[in-house]
Amino acid sequence: MLNNNFFHKIHAWRKPIGWLLLLYLLLGWIFYANQERFIFRARLIETDQPLHISSLHEEITIPIDQTDTLHLIRFQPTQRSIRGVVLYFHGNRENVEWYAPQAALFTNEGYEVMMMDYPGYGKSRGERSEQKIYQWANWVYQLARKKYVPQQIILYGKSLGTGVAAQLASKKDCSQLILETPYTNFPAVFSHYLPIYPFKNLLHYQFPTEQYIEQVNAPIRILHGTSDFVIAHQHSINLTKKKKAIQLVIIKGGSHNNLFDYKEARAALKKWLA
Repeated sequence: MLNNNFFHKIHAWRKPIGWLLLLYLLLGWIFYANQERFIFRARLIETDQPLHISSLHEEITIPIDQTDTLHLIRFQPTQRSIRGVVLYFHGNRENVEWYAPQAALFTNEGYEVMMMDYPGYGKSRGERSEQKIYQWANWVYQLARKKYVPQQIILYGKSLGTGVAAQLASKKDCSQLILETPYTNFPAVFSHYLPIYPFKNLLHYQFPTEQYIEQVNAPIRILHGTSDFVIAHQHSINLTKKKKAIQLVIIKGGSHNNLFDYKEARAALKKWLA
């Protein structure tokens, strides 16, 4: 009788377990098939449309081939004496218009800023891939090298762009690498919220920042907030375990997009730029 009850209970659970498994697989497939939409919240701008940017800037368009066009903005420093250039790699939202106000953090300190849009963002055109984003970042670096020596070049990454900046710093010389709200790797960002899925296999994009920083020779500085619910600040703490002498500034109460509302973040950046 005990055995019959046991097998009866197993049989009763087969159907709900089957539905849960089906739901798990369906949601995983939806994410896999639509990951570009989930990850890249890009907004295109017509090539003949003026940008809504108030600060002094210059648009640069670099045709790559018949389908790809790299578009970037060069922001001019407010001081006559130029210290160097900041290559700014932005996050996953909108385009350079969204991040343009951040340029003042650097131009006010005497730095030129070069901010590119990834493929499919703003006026940049082309299909996206991780390797293509790396290649475009390298071309921006080569453009900067026509005017500046490596000791005058700062690589700066924000959110999505931290993996891009770290990869570039692992290949090219620079004065320093600054990462704002970075991640250890892209799958880990998603696994933090949904650990039941194998994101390392599901994602087309890996951006293994933790691997790249081990190959960076320049000083590495990190800013992260304790209330960042997009990329948990534990990622930054884990990055400091990968390489000694990383300077980490944790902003208590800071979230993903408001770190420079805090005087601690502004003071840290001003010190690093000096």
